[in-house]
Amino acid sequence: MGSITEIESKLLGLPPVERERLAVKAWESLANDAVAMSDPAIDPDGIVLSAERDAELERGTVVPISEEEFRRRTGGDE
Repeated sequence: MGSITEIESKLLGLPPVERERLAVKAWESLANDAVAMSDPAIDPDGIVLSAERDAELERGTVVPISEEEFRRRTGGDE
């Protein structure tokens, strides 16, 4: 397979749509992995919350904000 560094390098070389597809698959795999969800290094509440927020966006019950607005609200531009 290759080292994580090699895999990461290959992943980052993919077109954006393929990187997004792999990111979604990897993220979803965490929520469906009981071992991962019991790992103290992983935040299971954060995974569940992000899945809920994604579902809200898909249903259109919330309106997304831009990265610029997110940074403004969270002080990320400081």
